[in-house]
Amino acid sequence: IWPFSLWLPNAMAAPTPVSAYLHAAAMVKGGVYLIARLAPGFAHIEPWRPLLLVLGTATMLLGGWRALRLHDLKLVLAYGTVSQLGFLTVLAGAGTYDTGLATGVMILAHALFKAPLFLVTGVVDHATGTRDLRSLS
Repeated sequence: IWPFSLWLPNAMAAPTPVSAYLHAAAMVKGGVYLIARLAPGFAHIEPWRPLLLVLGTATMLLGGWRALRLHDLKLVLAYGTVSQLGFLTVLAGAGTYDTGLATGVMILAHALFKAPLFLVTGVVDHATGTRDLRSLS
């Protein structure tokens, strides 16, 4: 959730396998998992849902906007993760059974597709010597 997600793009200075591990493992999704676990209990407290919906939407939009403005492939993927975590927060903040299931499925799906994307980024970087999208296109 913004502003607590600001560390994530800065962690992309790590080697590509470490970046893949950070994004695939529960390290970046731990907060969303905690929100999803607490959502049924806090759903009836008045500021809970609106707060999660506003912060999740802000995180989703700011992460996506930032990803569209960058040219480093690893940073684009990192801000894509920030945006995805915002979307997961919105789902978890809804507090229903169906959105809880959707949150769990999306956490698993994100873990399965994001790590290979980072590893392919490492392959592209190794083969071409750059991660700059302007140079690659």
